[in-house]
Amino acid sequence: MTRSTIALSACTMVTLYAVNYALTSLALRTTSPFLLLLLRFALSVLVLLVVCALLRTPVPRGRLLAAAAGAGLLSQAGQFVGTYWALGHGVGAGFTALVIAMNPVVTALLSRWILRRRASRLALLSTALGAAAVIVACLPIVLADPRIGPTVLAVGGSLLAVSLGALWQGRSLRRVHPAMFTLIGVVVSTPVAGALALTEPARPPADLASWSLLGGIVAIGLGGTVLYSALVRGVGADAASILFSVIPAATAVAALIVLGEPLSVAGVAGLVLGAAASALRLGDDRPPAARSDRSGNGDDARARANSIPALGEPG
Repeated sequence: MTRSTIALSACTMVTLYAVNYALTSLALRTTSPFLLLLLRFALSVLVLLVVCALLRTPVPRGRLLAAAAGAGLLSQAGQFVGTYWALGHGVGAGFTALVIAMNPVVTALLSRWILRRRASRLALLSTALGAAAVIVACLPIVLADPRIGPTVLAVGGSLLAVSLGALWQGRSLRRVHPAMFTLIGVVVSTPVAGALALTEPARPPADLASWSLLGGIVAIGLGGTVLYSALVRGVGADAASILFSVIPAATAVAALIVLGEPLSVAGVAGLVLGAAASALRLGDDRPPAARSDRSGNGDDARARANSIPALGEPG
């Protein structure tokens, strides 16, 4: 991916994620969480089947398909089950975005623990800036409306799932097209959402406006998740995850437009810090393997990488 392609994809992905948080909060005022998620997944499958057919995207086979299913389940069901349940049980979009936005920190820790990959100084600096952006943007929300208990644990589980899913994809699934990876993810995640929808009183979309809102969530959500998968494929999970540090502040802007919620000075400051962190991290145009080699001898680093089995592959 070229720098201009990365920059355009990153800006678009952050915007789509932020808008979708606001639209989902709006939709959950009238529709039950897991039913909304089930409808989103089911409609996404139909759209992606057409897209992959038009692109003639090859379907992975064997172990590659199994790995795509596992990583896709984490990236789709793992990410959205917890966030939808939390949003439907009173946790605001801002706080939900705050927890998910710690993705860069969690991804960096998991990368160090699972892949034995040491972060460069540039990566550490951008991660610190990203964490600062999250804290600055969302601390007023946390102080005004602190939440503890199952809802926060649910969002924390979503955070862990999206980080693991991205690492798995970045490590083992570079050959799988982002649209196909997303399609496999929503296919295996749809039965999960269907089973969970049976556990709650069904509140389907009640009118044309609600169905139109669902259509917007599906289209925008697909754009965001496919772009994130493309960025993970192009620049690696560590670098792509830094974009989540911008999402809380961007969500505040989207909430201003969609929900009429006022934009705070902290939100603007978080947007600036998050943008700086993303520009710093994604501005490094070396391939992911080269970034991981920065702090040590390249040959030694490659030897270590080759000795570690890819996620989803036998040791």
